[in-house]
Amino acid sequence: MTEPTKPTTSRANDDVVPAGRPKRGFLSRRAAIVLSVLAAVLVLGAAGVAWATYDYTNDYAGRLLPGTVVAGVDVGGMTADDAIEEVREAIKPRLDTEMTVRWATRTWTVSPRELGARNDAEQAVAAAFDAARSASFVERAQMSILGDTLDFDREIAITYPRQGVRGFIRGIAATLDRDARDANIDYSTGWVEIVPERSGRKVVAKKSRRALMQALHSGDTDVDLAVRTIEPQATTKDFDQVILVRIGENKVYLYEDGEIQRSWTVATGLPEYATPTGIYEVTELRYMPTWVNPSPDTWGADMPAEIPPGPGNPLGVRAINWSAPAIRFHGTSATYSLGYNASHGCVRMSNDDVIELYDLVKVGTPIVSTVVAPLRPLYASAPDPILVPADAGDDRPQTDPDEQGRANRGD
Repeated sequence: MTEPTKPTTSRANDDVVPAGRPKRGFLSRRAAIVLSVLAAVLVLGAAGVAWATYDYTNDYAGRLLPGTVVAGVDVGGMTADDAIEEVREAIKPRLDTEMTVRWATRTWTVSPRELGARNDAEQAVAAAFDAARSASFVERAQMSILGDTLDFDREIAITYPRQGVRGFIRGIAATLDRDARDANIDYSTGWVEIVPERSGRKVVAKKSRRALMQALHSGDTDVDLAVRTIEPQATTKDFDQVILVRIGENKVYLYEDGEIQRSWTVATGLPEYATPTGIYEVTELRYMPTWVNPSPDTWGADMPAEIPPGPGNPLGVRAINWSAPAIRFHGTSATYSLGYNASHGCVRMSNDDVIELYDLVKVGTPIVSTVVAPLRPLYASAPDPILVPADAGDDRPQTDPDEQGRANRGD
């Protein structure tokens, strides 16, 4: 029988080492070496990362980090001044876009910049630098080693001061606003001309400013101006009929729709009892009027308080009252006085003529009275007027007809 093999005994150590396996001391030394190498690699790697990160940070000193976007512009690597310039250039179209304000056929143009629009480009770039300074060492290391970016993206805020919008709308109003003009009568030439009415207009400032501000914020380029129409109070329809009294010529004309349709020879006031001039209107149409003494204390002192309708009535068969006190068109039997200045201010017409005028006009019809020639007094000035002598050099009557009694001069 074979005897069992005895284990080998180490002289340096009493431990028994199995056959085919390294000694324990050898493993410890090898592990230590490996760990040392790994530690060295890690130290060197960390140092390299730190150095790379440091170098990366130095490279971007005073410049924006990659991944910095302002107003859609990649400003990574730019200095503050360069970034601000690029951003302002990018938003320039938004500030200089031409806007059109319209009303009817008229237009006005303006840009946001002209209205005083402001932007925060400088503040946005400053915020990007703040974000870069706030990046941690690890974030910067990742940017340096792995190519990560800052991921900063900011839009530009544009503000539109209300003062600029208010001033622009006020300027438009200064050129567009106008008062309504009533139709009126121009008789500066001695004849009647109807000046037509004109509508007024006024810019509705608050509504217009609001529309412009909304367009600025939305980016619209067309803005409707709000304008209110002001209608005139008097139109040409109010002057479809006008009566014109031409003192001196001593004729009356009836205008219809701006054209002369009728004319009559009349007597107007004596120089001392002048027919009033200006624009008046018909206030009353009187059929077979009663004459009431208008001046019982002066020239009518020896006349009755009133005279009823009939042949002796100074007002004839019709009277058309003016808005001027105690003045009227009226009939007369003293037809010899027609064509002269013969009354106490009223306008005398033959009875046939006054009936015609009475039937044609209505209450409210304008009356224009104007002096167009030297007066032709029928009577000499006196408390009780008498006929001007026949040698006055014209066609005045040379006798005192029966019709020329006090009753016929009581107007």
